[in-house]
Amino acid sequence: MLVVYYWFVNISKTTSAKLIKMAKKKIDIAICILLLIIAGSLRFVNLGYSEYQDDEKKAFYRPTPNQDMVDFFLAQRKGPMQFIVSGIPYLITHDFRNELAERFPFTFLNTLSVGVLYFLLLKLFKNRVAAIFGCILYLTNGFVVGFSRIAQYQNLNLFFSFLALYFYANLVDKPKNLYRSSLLGTIMVSLSLLSHWDTVFYTVPLLYFIIRFLQRDDISKKYKTNIIKLNILLGSVILLPFLVPYGVKQIQNTANLEYFGRRLGFGMPDINFHSFVFHLYNPFFTLPLFVGLLFLSIFFIKDIYVHFLWFLTNLLAILFFMINPGTHIYNYSIPIIFLAAGTGAQIFTRLPKALVVFAVFCIVVIGGILYYQTYMLFVDHSKEYPWESKMLFGKATTPYVRKEVATFGFPHYRNWKGVNAFIQSQNTDCTYVSNEGKEISQFYMDIPHGQLDRCFYIVSIKRPFISTRDGIVFADAYKKPVIYSYTKDGEAVTKVYKKEVSTNR
Repeated sequence: MLVVYYWFVNISKTTSAKLIKMAKKKIDIAICILLLIIAGSLRFVNLGYSEYQDDEKKAFYRPTPNQDMVDFFLAQRKGPMQFIVSGIPYLITHDFRNELAERFPFTFLNTLSVGVLYFLLLKLFKNRVAAIFGCILYLTNGFVVGFSRIAQYQNLNLFFSFLALYFYANLVDKPKNLYRSSLLGTIMVSLSLLSHWDTVFYTVPLLYFIIRFLQRDDISKKYKTNIIKLNILLGSVILLPFLVPYGVKQIQNTANLEYFGRRLGFGMPDINFHSFVFHLYNPFFTLPLFVGLLFLSIFFIKDIYVHFLWFLTNLLAILFFMINPGTHIYNYSIPIIFLAAGTGAQIFTRLPKALVVFAVFCIVVIGGILYYQTYMLFVDHSKEYPWESKMLFGKATTPYVRKEVATFGFPHYRNWKGVNAFIQSQNTDCTYVSNEGKEISQFYMDIPHGQLDRCFYIVSIKRPFISTRDGIVFADAYKKPVIYSYTKDGEAVTKVYKKEVSTNR
């Protein structure tokens, strides 16, 4: 009887432990799904509203005549992944001008990165509330949401880099399947690097996981050596066939070398520019919130020092070695999100249950404010921020007027496809000019840009994407009738005129 009793108790304990583990998994899956739904509403709603925004067209495989695929990829300033991803919807639509279709896979991966981040933060900090808090800061972050609404590499970098961190984190304390985890991590790092060189901004946590793995006492030196060798081999097989010829090609590419020279190099930081770009994507409360969380993390630096080191490394690298960082400054906001989650984990584990409930309430309030702000800036297009002033929290935003284009993912539509269709219906061999930058208009127009002696169309845009061209007036449009227009909320924001030059002398 005693044997039966102990057998029954052990079986009960095992069953109970399995049930608890299953319940926790279901809770985590439910939380993840909820986070994905919230994130998706900021990313997919009105996704096809805006026309392509400057750099988006550079994510498409559009070789020049007599240029094969290999030459095209080697001539680019980044790896081939974004061209491969943008090519997937093109295989279905055969139309690069379908903004919704082209953006969809990038938006999808950006949304999935929220789920990956939740499980990564949960793995690192062992606290659900902290993981949720980190995900809320991430999924409402203006940079991340802005990138999610365009077809470009940042979404691939985020998704693959988070997956790489997730798999490499297993090397720290996971007892088995380390070959699988490490190899999957290496694959993800490689895919991220083939998306863009910004993968370098994940070096600190990746190295940390590898160093911690090498310091483990429960694994033999031979086992560690074999894993390192195998991962180096796998990374080489994936990366070197592209990186070697790419490096040789870039040395010979004067234009790209000049571009990198304008971007990279030692210089004194322009703090005002960093502040301006951060506020552009995250106005009002976000910067004070991030600075406050950063200072709060100092009190727990012993437990989250690697994330603080990650932040400092990225910050200093971008401040002093990127002459023109643009929106790449988002790479030091990502570590702050990890710091916030790690700090939250330390605080929540020390709080009484009653105060944890209050902390959750505060997180919901903060999340609600950030969600509303981000939705109104990126999703709502009743007023097209930042080209138009928008009222939020009783304050009016300042319209964007700046030579450098740093406005990615914000709503902007001037019906260029409609303009092109109308002009094509005229069966004309004229050209066109516009106060919109030709880097925007040329993608949609089937006629050449510029003026002809015989005839040309004038496309006048109110609040164009290239903001410094707003208000430009064409003398050739004076007293000419408007032959086509696009109206938004009662305002004609696109007008088309035609200039025909008489051949009579």
